[in-house]
Amino acid sequence: MNITNEIENPKWKNFFKHDANDIDCKHCKFKKAEDSIPREDFQQNTTNPETNEVTTKTITEITLDYDDNDCVRGWFWQ
Repeated sequence: MNITNEIENPKWKNFFKHDANDIDCKHCKFKKAEDSIPREDFQQNTTNPETNEVTTKTITEITLDYDDNDCVRGWFWQ
């Protein structure tokens, strides 16, 4: 998997420390988002609405999107 726009040392790792007593721990939230980034190629099925034909595409590259704290907000592919 080729990941574009990946930040090696995101800001949140320096600003937010794990707080086991906080149910809304920002460190845990940001770490979970980072862990959701796919590291292996994956398959995406698409259905043509006119013919109901299903095609499969192998996704080999994604681009990351971040918030102001460099937390992964999402990722997309072309």
